[in-house]
Amino acid sequence: MKLTSLAIALTLALGSSQMALAEDTKKSKAKKKDQTIEQMIKEKTATLGLFDFYQDKKTGETLMLLDESQLDTPFLHFAQTVDGLADAGHFRGGYRGEKIIEFRRYFDRVDIITKTSRYQFDENNPLSRAKGANISEAVLASLKIEKVEDGQIALKVDKLFLSEALHKVSPWAKAGDKKAKKRFKVGKLNSKKSRILDKRAYDNNVDIVVDYVFNNPNPSVYGSKAVSDPRSVSIKLQHSFIELPKAEFVPRYEDARIGYFGTQYDQMTSSSWAPYKDVINRWNLVKKDPSAAVSEPIEPIVWWIENTTPLEWRDTISDAVLAWNSSFEKAGFKNAMQVKVQPDDATWQAGDLNYNVLRWTSSPQPRFGGYGPSLANPLTGEMLGADIMLEFIFMKNRWIYNSLYSQGAASIGFSSDGVNSSSTPDSSNALNCSAGHELQQGLLLSQAMESGSDIEHKAVLKEGLRHLVLHEVGHTLGLNHNMKASILWDEVEIHDKSLTKGALTGSVMDYSPINVAPKGTTQGDYFQTEPGLYDDWAIEYGYSIALESSEEEQKRLAKILARSDEKGLAFGNDADDMRAPGRHIDPRIMTGDLSSNPVAYAKERMVLIQSLFTELKNKTLIDGQSHQQLLISANSLFGQYRRQADVISRQIGGVYVERNVVDSTKTQSLPYTPVPMVTQQAAMQALTNYVFAGDTLASMQPLYSYMQHQRRGFNHYNKNEDPKAHDMILHMQKSVLNQLLHKNVLKRISDTSLYGNDYSLTAVMSDLTEAIFNESKKVSSLSRNIQVEYVKRLIAIAGVAKPSTYDNLAKAAAVGQLTEILDKSSSMGFGKSMEEKSQDAYISLMINKALKV
Repeated sequence: MKLTSLAIALTLALGSSQMALAEDTKKSKAKKKDQTIEQMIKEKTATLGLFDFYQDKKTGETLMLLDESQLDTPFLHFAQTVDGLADAGHFRGGYRGEKIIEFRRYFDRVDIITKTSRYQFDENNPLSRAKGANISEAVLASLKIEKVEDGQIALKVDKLFLSEALHKVSPWAKAGDKKAKKRFKVGKLNSKKSRILDKRAYDNNVDIVVDYVFNNPNPSVYGSKAVSDPRSVSIKLQHSFIELPKAEFVPRYEDARIGYFGTQYDQMTSSSWAPYKDVINRWNLVKKDPSAAVSEPIEPIVWWIENTTPLEWRDTISDAVLAWNSSFEKAGFKNAMQVKVQPDDATWQAGDLNYNVLRWTSSPQPRFGGYGPSLANPLTGEMLGADIMLEFIFMKNRWIYNSLYSQGAASIGFSSDGVNSSSTPDSSNALNCSAGHELQQGLLLSQAMESGSDIEHKAVLKEGLRHLVLHEVGHTLGLNHNMKASILWDEVEIHDKSLTKGALTGSVMDYSPINVAPKGTTQGDYFQTEPGLYDDWAIEYGYSIALESSEEEQKRLAKILARSDEKGLAFGNDADDMRAPGRHIDPRIMTGDLSSNPVAYAKERMVLIQSLFTELKNKTLIDGQSHQQLLISANSLFGQYRRQADVISRQIGGVYVERNVVDSTKTQSLPYTPVPMVTQQAAMQALTNYVFAGDTLASMQPLYSYMQHQRRGFNHYNKNEDPKAHDMILHMQKSVLNQLLHKNVLKRISDTSLYGNDYSLTAVMSDLTEAIFNESKKVSSLSRNIQVEYVKRLIAIAGVAKPSTYDNLAKAAAVGQLTEILDKSSSMGFGKSMEEKSQDAYISLMINKALKV
């Protein structure tokens, strides 16, 4: 009884204590609720600017003050990677995207919403009353209001920034991704481990840097060596909120003849056949002296060289940026571009939107040699900021791919439609700038040619770096790629410095290879070191000062655009380039090509590379060193050879595309003109001699026994280290067949026969068969390899074994070639070796089985 009484007493006492604690908690909450904003922010670290932030010094809890006048007002949200991980799709300085957002109050909450601004309505049209119909707004986040006082709204924002509400930091899951199981996965976001690292606030923008930590307790893929521990990944991302510019800025509209980045708008109340009013991205340059033909701008475009940049290259980088001033002078601006160097004691950091910075890094897994992103107001196209990332890989002999060609890399699978099914450098997203990678391969080619002169090497490197910076700065001025600019000079003129004068192409925005002269020809410019004719023209269109009269301004711009058919002003970008098999139609819009006669230029490059293989041992085998220099040099040379084979292949079945507007006052090229038959046949002959011949790249064969990786521990544990010689050649040949036998190409050859193409499908297929089954030359193991591959593809195209997606004419042509090949292989003949007889028997067996003869 006494024990029971005691228990009852203790229970009552405990209950009384809990009630008292609950009452105290209630009072504490009430007290906090009754706090003024001044009391709420007292003794907290303040960051004052566009939005005010106050962070608790003990807990790190962050409070944001939003002015009521900022409600229902569009702001720009911009996400940028501060430091990332290539395995997770992030890299330092990476621009992740922007969107227009608004803060809207809903009772005791503030919603953050975003809505597309693509669709525009004439406010004078009654249809504008329905402009919100069937357009979905997105509510990104909803924050509870902590306090409203004197026109200010207090919000706790930790949950906002420690989530993916504003921006998806982790990689998007791709539907139907067959390689998903083999990809590195960051896991789930851990909001407790994530933290707000930094805040920078200014009158017109504010930056919040967040360290996002993801956890995957049981990873199946460990990732690269850059992953310290696959169970925990840290990605530092910057959220920027930007007040939209109030200064007057008149948008300039996009035109198909010139390539600018921009924003697309659909005119929903227009009856035009092309109801578009797309704007281009450009800086808001205003003349100090409006009456002067050439004037300095009120606010120039200022670039800062980051203090991480090697000292020996700062002048080259600065000179490259300033080289664009020549283009701006032609558009009416003097000293539009300026360059400064970030002091070592600078209080600001690269990534701050108020500074345009040329940055320099050396990453474990470089995604590029150079990268030039920019940020523009999506409502007007006014440029707000830009950065350029330069990777140290560009300067050194680090192979840019995961594996080397000689180890079986760049393997290209074949599907029924000829589509490249592997992940190769050529199949990367075209919108990602790979100019640095292209230039680096050119530098490796130049080193293979050198006689040991360090001065010459530095001169070539300087030209290459200048080209890279010119290219990336061009992006930040709003220009996108121009893969058609390489047709400025022919294969002879391009080596003449007195003609080129630093401009090998019409535009620095092309992906052109290093311009190495054939043996016996005086060396010209290696790289493009000055803006080209197209660049001057594009800057004039984008930046020349507008006339006050709208009608006169339209006439002025039309006059500029009317020059598009002049020499050096050709334009075609990633949306039209032919680097991927079967994609697009104009062979002049291609990466890695050079001159108006790309077949002749490619042949010269192939002959040069073959001769360089014979000299490589003497130049790269050094006493006391491994064979790594020879290995990388040989693979690089082979990559250049293979690239030229792809360039040649694009001519066959190609169609020249012109985008001039209709002008009845002058003779114009047709929008579509098939590549002349003589050019297509020259391409086929070049492929016959340099790609499908039985002795293809015979000069490389003596190097195979030397092409050895430098050993590093157990790095090649799961791979046989011997060079895969047959795979190297076959992969190049398969890459060419991926183009020539692509269903789009074969169908186009038939289609174009109705509007000017004289090189018929039957002739193309017969010539290709003759190139691969060339009886005039001794059949080698390389020949037998490609013959089997070719027959397999013909069987797939014909659809006799499995259903085919090719058109009827292509199927018939394939069956015709199979029949021809069967007739030849069935007649065993005398004087054939056992290898040749075995080959004939196997080819006959394959075809008979497919045709069920």
